[in-house]
Amino acid sequence: MSSDGGPEQGGERETAAGEAWQALYRLVFEREGQQRFHEACDAIGLAPGGLKALLQLSPDEPIPMRDLAEYFRCDPSYVTSLVDGLETAGLAERRSHPTDRRVKMVALSHSGEEALAQVRKILGQPPASFSALTTPELRRLRSLLAKLDRSERPPGD
Repeated sequence: MSSDGGPEQGGERETAAGEAWQALYRLVFEREGQQRFHEACDAIGLAPGGLKALLQLSPDEPIPMRDLAEYFRCDPSYVTSLVDGLETAGLAERRSHPTDRRVKMVALSHSGEEALAQVRKILGQPPASFSALTTPELRRLRSLLAKLDRSERPPGD
C-alpha cells in the first residue's frame, strides 16, 4: 500500500528501496561509519580485519575458528592469522572444543572484553550527520531501523 492507501507501484517501491539503501551504505561504509570504524581500530591498536574478528567474539561462548572463516567467507588460514594477532595483543585466546580436540575455538580474553567495550562505545556514538534530524525524526528512524533489524533475523534468534 502507498501512503495514500492505494497499492504501491513495484517500480516506485524498488527505486525508493534502492535509494534508501544507497543512502545508508554511503553513511556507514563511505562516510562517518567508516571513519568511526578506523577510530575504533586506532583506539585498540588493531587492523580492520582484527577488529571485525574481535566484534564476533564472546568470553562466554567460544566459537570454532572455522565458523569465523565461514562467516567472513575467507580461507581458514586468514582466520588463523587474525586470531594470532588477537592472541598476540592479549585480546583473545584459543581453546579446545569440549568434545573434539581437533576443533580450535576462540574466545575473548579479559583484556579483549575491555577492548570490545571500548570499541562498542566508539562505534555506538551517533554520527554528526544525525544533528540534521529532529528528535521526532530520530525516533522514527530508530523505529524503522529496528523494524528492518527484526525482519533480517532468522527464526528462533
